[in-house]
Amino acid sequence: MEAKFKKGQSVRIIKRNGETIDGIVRDWDYNVCTFGREYNIDYMKDGQIWTVICVPENAIKELL
Repeated sequence: MEAKFKKGQSVRIIKRNGETIDGIVRDWDYNVCTFGREYNIDYMKDGQIWTVICVPENAIKELL
């Protein structure tokens, strides 16, 4: 199985409340319960690196 987004790629997460977070793909995994790919995304907040875990593929857009 191949991921849609590659490690190190710049992406935008769109949260359920409409808020967006720009970050970089750290890695991805396959969820055997939902049969979908989920990504871990690193982003900067207050000068520190934070990670959003288990982001579903349909909530991510590629940044050009």
